[in-house]
Amino acid sequence: MNEHEILAAIGRIHRRSNKFIERELKRHQIHGIAPSHGDILFQLYTKEFLTMNQLSCSIDRDKSTITALVEKLVHLGYVNKGQDPQDGRVYRLSLTDKGRELQPVFDKVSEALLAAVYEHFTADEKAQLMGLLNKIGL
Repeated sequence: MNEHEILAAIGRIHRRSNKFIERELKRHQIHGIAPSHGDILFQLYTKEFLTMNQLSCSIDRDKSTITALVEKLVHLGYVNKGQDPQDGRVYRLSLTDKGRELQPVFDKVSEALLAAVYEHFTADEKAQLMGLLNKIGL
C-alpha cells in the first residue's frame, strides 16, 4: 500500500460516514441537517453557549464556513444567534428547545455510526488506529 492509497481510504471513510449519517437522519425524519452540522450541534450540546470564534476554534473550521452552517441551523430553528450583551460585535450561539429535542436522535445516530465503524475492531486496535491517525502531520 502506498501513501496515496492511505489518503484515498481516509477520504472514502469520510464519504461513507456522511452517507451513513444522512441515511440515519432521514430514517429518524430529520430533514435539512447535513453531517457538517454535527460538530456544531455536538459543541452546543456540551456547552450552554459559544461565540462564533469559540466554535470556529473548537471544530477547526474557518469563520465563513461556520457562519453558513450556523445560519442554516438558525433558519431551521435549532440554534439561537444573538449579540453578546457585553460586546455587540460578538455573537453568542445557543440551542433552541427544538435543538435540545434533537439530542437523543443525534446521540443514537452517533452511536450507530461508531458501532458500524468499529464493528470489527478490538479495543487495542482502536487505540492503535487513533495513535496512528494522530501522527498525521497536518
